[in-house]
Amino acid sequence: MEIQKIKDLANTLAEKEDADVLLYNGEIERPFDDELLDLCLNAERRKNVFLFLCTHGGNPDAAYRMARCLQDNYEKFTIFISGKCKSSGTLIALGAHEVVMTAHAELGPLDIQLGKKDELFETDSGLTVLNALSELENKAFELFENSFIKLKYKSEGRITLKTATSIANELAIGLMAPIMSQIDPIHVGQVSRAMKIGKEYGRRLSAISKNLQEGALATLVDTYPSHGFVIDRKEADELFSNVRGANEDEFYLIKELGVAARNQNPYDPILTSLSTWKKKEIQNEGNRPENGEQEQSSGEQAVGELQGNGEAGEQREGVVAQLHPRQGG
Repeated sequence: MEIQKIKDLANTLAEKEDADVLLYNGEIERPFDDELLDLCLNAERRKNVFLFLCTHGGNPDAAYRMARCLQDNYEKFTIFISGKCKSSGTLIALGAHEVVMTAHAELGPLDIQLGKKDELFETDSGLTVLNALSELENKAFELFENSFIKLKYKSEGRITLKTATSIANELAIGLMAPIMSQIDPIHVGQVSRAMKIGKEYGRRLSAISKNLQEGALATLVDTYPSHGFVIDRKEADELFSNVRGANEDEFYLIKELGVAARNQNPYDPILTSLSTWKKKEIQNEGNRPENGEQEQSSGEQAVGELQGNGEAGEQREGVVAQLHPRQGG
């Protein structure tokens, strides 16, 4: 993998499509939404944008701001997926006018992840609580129905309708009440509100991209059985209106990027422009670097370090620190 070859391929693609070529690899989190905004606002932009995205997910608020930034500053936003683009990464994809997926690409559901009670670093899908309530409701009715029918059938009509109803009702309540009493209604309300995050952000983004098929948003939020469920190219065709494979130029760039396009960086996220652009002569906010060439060079170095499997972790973290200097040390 040669950085100069990546630049040449990205610039060729940029010139052909009149598009800036960006790479984001890592967890979607703050303050990298602000850094993407600064990157776009402080540059002489082309008409369109290509975003190569590789992520396991992250903060949905940051994901929404990233997608909205690319929608607001470019006429056409195309997202390239050649590895995992899960959870909040899928949310960003909803804002794209076009989705490009390779054979290794996979999207994921939009069910919100919530921290497990009394557990560190463990999460569970918000759908777990809502599905549990739905199953309890079904079981309660099924218990009542089965008891009622058996009482009427086996009594050969000696038990009246009113009596059979009363007995079946008491039986269902007696068995289900201890289970229902363990449910915290406040927690259920919190989960219900949290589950609306992906749906509401997705609705706003897709209203501009117009790339979701009818009913696809509800499918992404409510129907998949697990958060890690694989949505490949074939399934994506049923959700998005504009999905395609990579063309020759795009394929060569993805191939040259290698793991940087397929595997999430385990350290701080990499955010860089692969194609060359001019920085506007304006003051940058905070302590971010003002020299466009220096920032791109740091981004290239970060990509190179991610490609080098034998590099030490401390060295890799130092590279990302150069790419993303934080305020206040």
